[in-house]
Amino acid sequence: MKKRLSWLAIAALTVLAGCSSTGEDERRKLELLAQSRASVISSGLPIEQGPLSIMKASASKGVVEIMMLYNTDAKGALSLDQLLRNSMNYYCTDREVKANLDLGLAYRIMIRNTRGQLMIDQMVTQQYCSQPLPN
Repeated sequence: MKKRLSWLAIAALTVLAGCSSTGEDERRKLELLAQSRASVISSGLPIEQGPLSIMKASASKGVVEIMMLYNTDAKGALSLDQLLRNSMNYYCTDREVKANLDLGLAYRIMIRNTRGQLMIDQMVTQQYCSQPLPN
């Protein structure tokens, strides 16, 4: 009886160790994917699209962090609500971004004004994109 319990305990620990190892592997894969995506974005910086400029991309714990500047005084500048809605629509519908979200990657979108003040700080995850976008 004791041998059987010992064997079951060892088997349970082995299974748990295997699960944590798998979780650790998945976490590491996400971190590498985030670093890769941030590196690809960084290689083409700065990216300017009208009043919006992507200035920095980095990775932290499986999250691609993208820092943008938005010139609210520029011709064609949108309201912050419209800017956020358009940005989230892109991140939630772009085929490549959506595939990364499905793998568990997240994007943190930070938009500052020309004075450096943080205007928007939004996490984009698969769960976020599965919700209807606000009107």
